[in-house]
Amino acid sequence: MKTILVVGRDWKFRALLRAQLREDGYNALGFATLEEATEPLASSPPPVALVFDTSDASPVEIRTELPGLAARLPVVVVAAADEPLDASLRALRRPLRVEDVAAAVKALVSA
Repeated sequence: MKTILVVGRDWKFRALLRAQLREDGYNALGFATLEEATEPLASSPPPVALVFDTSDASPVEIRTELPGLAARLPVVVVAAADEPLDASLRALRRPLRVEDVAAAVKALVSA
């Protein structure tokens, strides 16, 4: 079963997205911060994708850590409509539905 990490401080969004991804057949693990996700990011086999919700995330996570992770594995960023992000990141802009994020992850992992 493919593992997808869901990282974000909004526990409700994290829980809903994990439930949707599990229903879609993925092993979805949730973490509040990238620091908490360090061990699974380094695991073998590695996760196939990372979903990162920028709500209340630290600037270090957004500007420094995410672009580095995106070079190693597919990353989907969930961000506010007007939030500036590195151009290399795949971003979904709010407002959106959990189903939209799950569909984007599924397309990314299947590609």
